[in-house]
Amino acid sequence: MKSFLLLLSLSLSLCSAEIDTKLYDGNNTINYYKEIAKRIETAQTSEQNQTKEDTERIATERMILGKLENMLSFTLKVDPMPDSLLPDDENISSENYESYLNALTDMYATIDTLKKEQSAMQSKRHYLKKSINDITVEDKRNLLLYQLQYAFYKLKGDHQKQTIQAYEKLLIQGEERFKQKLDQVIFDIPALEKKLTRINAKFSPVEQEAVALKLSKERELIVRETISDALSKKFLRNDMDMMSLITTKIDQTLMLSLAYLQKKETQKALDLFNSDTEALQRLTPDLIDYYTIKRTILKTVFQEVAGNVALALSNVEQSAESIYDFTYGKLTEALFVFNERGISTLDILKVILIIIFGFMIAAFYKRKILNLATQREKISISSAKAISNAGYYILVFITLLFALKSIGLDLSNLGLVAGALSIGIGFGLQTLVSNFAAGIILMFERTIRLGDYIEISDTIRGTVSDMRMRSTTVTTNDNIDVVIPNSSFIQNNVINWTLENDIRRIHIPFSVAYGTSNDKVEKVILEELRSSDINYVKKNAKYPTLIWMTAMGSSSVDYELIVWVRGQSTLKPSGTKSDFLKFIYATLNKHHIEIPFPQMDLHIKNKESQKKQNEFTKEETEPKTL
Repeated sequence: MKSFLLLLSLSLSLCSAEIDTKLYDGNNTINYYKEIAKRIETAQTSEQNQTKEDTERIATERMILGKLENMLSFTLKVDPMPDSLLPDDENISSENYESYLNALTDMYATIDTLKKEQSAMQSKRHYLKKSINDITVEDKRNLLLYQLQYAFYKLKGDHQKQTIQAYEKLLIQGEERFKQKLDQVIFDIPALEKKLTRINAKFSPVEQEAVALKLSKERELIVRETISDALSKKFLRNDMDMMSLITTKIDQTLMLSLAYLQKKETQKALDLFNSDTEALQRLTPDLIDYYTIKRTILKTVFQEVAGNVALALSNVEQSAESIYDFTYGKLTEALFVFNERGISTLDILKVILIIIFGFMIAAFYKRKILNLATQREKISISSAKAISNAGYYILVFITLLFALKSIGLDLSNLGLVAGALSIGIGFGLQTLVSNFAAGIILMFERTIRLGDYIEISDTIRGTVSDMRMRSTTVTTNDNIDVVIPNSSFIQNNVINWTLENDIRRIHIPFSVAYGTSNDKVEKVILEELRSSDINYVKKNAKYPTLIWMTAMGSSSVDYELIVWVRGQSTLKPSGTKSDFLKFIYATLNKHHIEIPFPQMDLHIKNKESQKKQNEFTKEETEPKTL
């Protein structure tokens, strides 16, 4: 078995490849790039009958290798915040304050774009890693291209990570500076209100023009079924005017709300801040994202000045949405990267819920099968236990696979994992796997079932009370639970007293004194046994009750009562034997048949008589002299 698993792992490793980390990690990367360049040149000159695909592949490899060499000399470059717009010892104009807010928003948008690109790079690396690990012989020529492309995305992702960290550091400092400088800003509230009023007045003509354009569009569709270029340009210009008005209105509303916040008119500021929600929904998706970021920055200012409670109570619905967005963002944020895929809190919760749900289904299935066995006589308890255990472990295994697959983990390389684990199985887990395999064999062969009375050794004999994948529990007649590894039932001899049926023959030895009639002993025992209340198989020609003479000993004639028992008598052999011995003892006493005991005759001779006897014998044997 171990040899097979080792051979399997070797065969799988021959058909797969690993990521070449020397392309992006190490101190000797430049020299390694030179070796790769020579390999590419050699492939270009040595290959005969190159196809167009081969030529393009080699050119792509050379191009990516050149980009990798340039990426090694990466220098971190980030655009700093325009801190000069917010001087320390001077008053700040509202225009400069707004420009700084726009710079913060742009930096937020840049970080968001970099994170999306980083996530895309991660997905590409995940796909390339899978392609490299699952490379086939036919696709072997593309291996170098995959390796170079993976290294390119790896280096680019690392550079993006460094850039994001640098921007986030600048962003924290910029937000703090923006909040601190609010008191130094000079807001012209009347001018802002007048400008906002003029902007609102411009909406009506633009909206009326939009209605007129829609009517013109319908007329042209009725007449020509197409729209003229002139009308399309008017639609485009009207949309641009509408977007410009909405964005200007939102900007002025936000600045005016900051002005009221500076004057400690908190409620007025919050009302203005929440008033542009409907206008925000009329923007394009890109502009919605941009102004959502800007509003998020301003919320931190409102929270510090007005407090979280006032901000939350000012717009309950919007606060709920903000809480939802914040919570969802934290749950979907990657905690760590595994196999080139970010694993978030939501992914972990998803796996836990799937596992809990799968285990609940497996437990319900197991309980349902056992209930069917108790309700229907056609299904035995042992069969139901085997079916329920097998189904339970299958459902658990499917649950684990589905849980891992749900978060995008690659399960195609389970063969490689099994091959790698074969070494550990061969050494440390050999006994565990042996017991597990033996449990599966016992489950399907059913040579041992629940409720069977088995005998493993002279000291372990009892009823099978539970069967699991690794071990089986045997409850002895003394109510002692013995947990036995399943491999013991496969490797050693096991006596199953109730495998096919519960009828068993037992031998009850007894002895009588010499001189007792054999016919009398047999007649007395059998007649009394037939009229007794002892549980045994009666009146069955296949299972006759007999008395055998087994030996003529030094002190007794030895017999055996051969009797067949069933049911509980089989499960309690010692107690059953005791009942028959008591019966035989009582029967022999009743009919005055002597039960012998060991006897020994001891003969003692007198020493004087022995001496005279020896002298007399000597005189008779010696010759007489004259």
